[in-house]
Amino acid sequence: MSALKEGRVVVSSSTRRRYRVGRPLGSGGFGRAYRAHRLSKNQRPMEEVCLKTTRDAASWHREAYFGELFSFSRRVIHMYDSFPLTVRRNGRSSVLYCLVLELARYGTIADYLKRTDAPWPQERVKREIMALLKVIDQLHGGSATHRDITPLNIFVCEKGRLKLGDFGIARHQIAGRLSQIDAFTSSFVTERVKSGIRRSWAAVDDVFQMGQLMAMLLRGEADRPLTGAMINRLDCEDELRAIIKRATGPRHKRYGDAFEMLQALRGEETDGSSHLRSIQGKTLVFSGPLSLSHHDAELLALQAGAQVTDRVSREVDVVVHRGGRRGRRTGKLEQAERLVRAGHKLHIIGEGEFRRLARRELA
Repeated sequence: MSALKEGRVVVSSSTRRRYRVGRPLGSGGFGRAYRAHRLSKNQRPMEEVCLKTTRDAASWHREAYFGELFSFSRRVIHMYDSFPLTVRRNGRSSVLYCLVLELARYGTIADYLKRTDAPWPQERVKREIMALLKVIDQLHGGSATHRDITPLNIFVCEKGRLKLGDFGIARHQIAGRLSQIDAFTSSFVTERVKSGIRRSWAAVDDVFQMGQLMAMLLRGEADRPLTGAMINRLDCEDELRAIIKRATGPRHKRYGDAFEMLQALRGEETDGSSHLRSIQGKTLVFSGPLSLSHHDAELLALQAGAQVTDRVSREVDVVVHRGGRRGRRTGKLEQAERLVRAGHKLHIIGEGEFRRLARRELA
């Protein structure tokens, strides 16, 4: 991997912005990262940023794609620029792929915990983990997984706010096909993944990493994953410990995705009382706002073999409404209940149950 010399000015072929390279921040499988300054038109340094370089075009494309996708999010490291850079070495030209990213004020959570050497209060842990889970939920709702939620890819920014970064090995799940495990950080996956027994990555594997992250914050150390015995000794409420144990426990018992784990942290009841066993071949209507966009919900339903329509009628089998029948009233929900009272066989389910049924078809 070619290193950029400190003081070099690189120019984005995309935006024409100029950046002066500073001292290295680190290097690894992803490539290299540097402190850098964006320069004004008269060459004066402006805001400090992180300049990340790699020779791997695939990971660069993924980071740039997800950076654009989450440009609105306050809990994702912001991407400012993305461009290829031609470099010369020993008379030969090659390409470095560059990303210009937000520079986290306090570095990674691994660095932060090492410096402070103190556990986080459980209320702070819950607040920050719930904020990150909302981001992961948007990934999972769009049939994607991050696959690398480690202390090296969670960053501490202004006011101690945690942000997610490094989407270099994130993957989309297309037409029900799980992404194959072709890369991972070995210290933060289960033994079954490391041994090759688990050959595909799903939302429950992101959940495992989120559970480990929560445990590390409560313990105040991020050097290694916590065992079950270490989790049992965490200084926190029993309910919070139970959530961590489920998230990091046997795969078939974990929360199915970030939304289920978020529900547990909020203390919300799961809604699994409709006795509906499958949505394959069913016609669905979405009623009212959901945690994920209706576009992503519709995509999830289609991938699971269901059909989606906008109107409640006798051709509809399932109405998905946030909170099920207990949720806030909408015209579609009231129309569905009238059909049920008239004898039409129609299931009214909540978002959590819809997601579980969709995952079951995609597994």
